[in-house]
Amino acid sequence: ISNDQRIPADFVRHVDGDTTVLKIDGKEQKVRFLLIDTPETVKPKTKVQPFGLEASKRTKELLSNASEITFEYDQGDKTDRYGRALGYIFVDGTLLQKTLVSEGLARVAYIKEPNTKYLSELEQAQEQAKNESLGIWSIPGYVTQRGFSK
Repeated sequence: ISNDQRIPADFVRHVDGDTTVLKIDGKEQKVRFLLIDTPETVKPKTKVQPFGLEASKRTKELLSNASEITFEYDQGDKTDRYGRALGYIFVDGTLLQKTLVSEGLARVAYIKEPNTKYLSELEQAQEQAKNESLGIWSIPGYVTQRGFSK
């Protein structure tokens, strides 16, 4: 996949740290960001988790201030079981997922082949955030294989 497979998109409305609504090809779509997970802020019956609000606020800030947003599908499933589009979001040419991971606001998660185009890049960013104890990595034992422990 090269840059020419990135689709211009417009920010419609904010949902949370790893989900947003974009207008893609003239159609409003709820989009779930591939390969990352941010702490919950809007999940029913779930308390707001540490760094969830920060992640949500940062996602909203990046998307609402973007000059250019582009969307890219990977090789595998284009939607999840909830009908959300699955893909990578680029804000002014920078992978949004990578920004969130490198700032310690998201963990690398939901790795499903073949949707792994940017996996190694995200894992490197995560290692660095972990080494610097940023955000979610500042709370010992908070990040687990299955999510967040609070």
